Amino acid sequence: MESRPDMRAVAKINLYLAIVGKRPNGYHDLSTIFLPLPELADDIIVAPHSAPGIVIECDVPELPVDSSNLCWQAAEQFCQCFGVTPQVRITIRKRIPIAAGLGGGSSNAAAVLLEMRRLFAPTISDQKLAALAVKLGADVPFFLRPTPSLATGIGEVLTPIAVKATPPLLLASPGFPVSAAWAYGHWQDSPKPAPPAIEKLLAALAIGDVNAIAKLTHNDLEYCVLTKFPLLSILRQRMLDLGCLAVHVSGSGPTLFGVGPCQGLEPEALSTLAEGMPTLKTWFFPGTAAVC
Repeated sequence: MESRPDMRAVAKINLYLAIVGKRPNGYHDLSTIFLPLPELADDIIVAPHSAPGIVIECDVPELPVDSSNLCWQAAEQFCQCFGVTPQVRITIRKRIPIAAGLGGGSSNAAAVLLEMRRLFAPTISDQKLAALAVKLGADVPFFLRPTPSLATGIGEVLTPIAVKATPPLLLASPGFPVSAAWAYGHWQDSPKPAPPAIEKLLAALAIGDVNAIAKLTHNDLEYCVLTKFPLLSILRQRMLDLGCLAVHVSGSGPTLFGVGPCQGLEPEALSTLAEGMPTLKTWFFPGTAAVC
């Protein structure tokens, strides 16, 4: 058996995230819209290994390669659930920042599940794989088939949505991690407006109305994150000054996404965002929708 050269594990943003309840087990019920970012992705290589066990290699030294890594857990649980002997090597080539609200770890884990199925148990159904995925994390099922989706429950109940044209997006990741557990634990600490009706955002996406999309984006988690990290508020204002119609935290942060810059951003313009922020990383995706 041979592995494919690589499996692309794409990033995501949450165009909308409202917390609608909390379960006795501590998980939060959500209403969120996932938008995949195919231009920003890690490469995952899964291959049979001659020695027993799970081996992980990564080109980013900050990422743990032991049993705390979600890819390790994905491979281990796959083997346990489906009776596969754990003899596998996983190579991770990182481009998505770690703990940045872009879903990198969940996407990597989903890629491992898909490759484990392809290599060792191709008859496993999508439903069984999704049931395993949600045990690893609420975002993981989305990445098994990353398409624009409305997610409810804890994020695992997925409904594909119509997106006529993707809006231009400016992403800025400041280079430090934010714990999702911390953000969910403190989301009520800061004042916040009521979320707009998600049905209006879905309608705007269906017709490709970028101005309406920008007005209707929302994230309940961002208010505590912006309060704890004032640097993000400075970065947010800089993005607005560059022409973004709206700027929000993605997921639990700290990455910010700006919707609909009025014109293409030159590298010189992007460099102004990084003043005083040496670890900042930026991406500009022009999208397929016209703005202004």
